[in-house]
Amino acid sequence: MPSTLELRHVPTALSCSPIPLPWRTSGVASLVGHARPADNVHDRASRATLLTRIAAVLDQPLLDPMDVEQASLATALLVPGEALEARVAAAAGITDRHGLLGGVVPAPFVATKAISHGLVDDRAACPAGWSFAMSRLLGDAALPGYTAFTHTDAATAGRLLLVRGPVRIKDVCGKAGLGQRVVRSTEQLDAALALEDAADLAEHGIVLEENLTDVVTYSVGTVELGHQCVSYWGTQTLTTDHKGREVYGGTDLHVVRGGFAELAALDLPGRLSQAIRCAAIFDAAAHAAYPDILLTRRNYDVIEGTDAAGNRRIGVLEQSWRVGGASGAELSAFEAFRAEPGTTQVRCSTVEVYDLVTPPVGAVTYYQGVDPVVGAMTKYAMRYA
Repeated sequence: MPSTLELRHVPTALSCSPIPLPWRTSGVASLVGHARPADNVHDRASRATLLTRIAAVLDQPLLDPMDVEQASLATALLVPGEALEARVAAAAGITDRHGLLGGVVPAPFVATKAISHGLVDDRAACPAGWSFAMSRLLGDAALPGYTAFTHTDAATAGRLLLVRGPVRIKDVCGKAGLGQRVVRSTEQLDAALALEDAADLAEHGIVLEENLTDVVTYSVGTVELGHQCVSYWGTQTLTTDHKGREVYGGTDLHVVRGGFAELAALDLPGRLSQAIRCAAIFDAAAHAAYPDILLTRRNYDVIEGTDAAGNRRIGVLEQSWRVGGASGAELSAFEAFRAEPGTTQVRCSTVEVYDLVTPPVGAVTYYQGVDPVVGAMTKYAMRYA
């Protein structure tokens, strides 16, 4: 496990750095054209509502979506749908935290699950810019596992992990819990890996990690928006989609003013303190391993579950350095803190239901309708306390 001494020299990773007043932009805009477009209606509708609320909480006008060239000529707060590669951010005129809600990374793989684990050995294939220090800095803040960029390395990694018990194979770009499967034998492992395209593996990689059961997934994060900063811990819920799959169903957040330090100072049960500690270690390790990253929205999924030996384990699953599923709850917290200057903690939630339901009184509806891809769906956010 990295020591406090080892990580203390990365202050930006352990605290918020809100932008000092006065803070002015020409408005808030979605940055488009930097990645593949959203493939469903509910994501686009949710994003439009989120941008409207961001602009309102900042007292800024909501601008039309901008491409990279338009953004380079403006002074807008840009909200991309994915973490931006550094070259794209530079072309859009993003040089510091003032103009971004999200993240900037030196290479696309740095924004994915791939960095949650190390390689199976020193000879394993990896992309240019891969940090060999990341897994060492993480220590036991992540689950036992490996990232692989070839079939051979993945097969070796899987066999090493199968000695401990079942192995979860994960698409590094998968969202909402999709793109994963559990294997319990070398035959199942080889069959699963045979489905992977070699070119995709080389470009994106694949994660193989110890599978846990009886799990709880926590969200731990911090967001900088204008001159404000909030941090939170929370729990995720699962729901069933129209294909019968267990998928992301929302997040219940407990939010405080300030950064990870304020969050860690709360009097919380041991398991929550450990989850926050793991997220802070991951955050600091990422900043140390990839010092060029620029992050104003940081969210970490942390799992607690039982391993094959019957032990309870806690570790970071992945990072999200972009607006995401919990962003509606984050905005609810910013709105509450703005309306109530004396309030220091709030509880806010996002909910996703694969049905047409009536949101509670006071909720902000992000989407309600029949998405052509996923079917009937309702998404909302609200403050509870």
